[in-house]
Amino acid sequence: MESLKLSLRLPKKEALFQLNRKGITSTIGYLFVLLLVLFLPNIYSAITTFERELTEVARGLYMAQALVFYPLLIIFLIVAGVTIIAGGGLLLSKILKRKLRYQQVWKMTAYALTLPLVFSTLSTYIGLPDYVTVLVFIIPISYLLYKMITVYPKRP
Repeated sequence: MESLKLSLRLPKKEALFQLNRKGITSTIGYLFVLLLVLFLPNIYSAITTFERELTEVARGLYMAQALVFYPLLIIFLIVAGVTIIAGGGLLLSKILKRKLRYQQVWKMTAYALTLPLVFSTLSTYIGLPDYVTVLVFIIPISYLLYKMITVYPKRP
């Protein structure tokens, strides 16, 4: 809960430094819980709308896909996405000549994803076009990463 409060206060310096003191395990756990909360409606909808005429074996496979494989796919995609976005953030930190390591940028990216993920998920649920959803994700995360990177001191 504290991580959520702090990530909603980003790019403020105090919140950024408090979040960067958290361990990588805590950061990954935060991402998992955030994703579970955001994608729970999708999982619920997938379970409640499956075909009633499926055989028991097919129903079991469908439930396994909805309860196990879908969340694992989402987790894999978000960890891969954080890794790629953090790579871009590290490149930006090199361009801006800031003292940052990849691990710091990765954690900053993970916490900065809170609002963009919530906004893009909500825009999907209200039926906005895909390009708007992508913009609702890309613009805030780019802004947050830039502001957070510029908080750190320049290299000598």
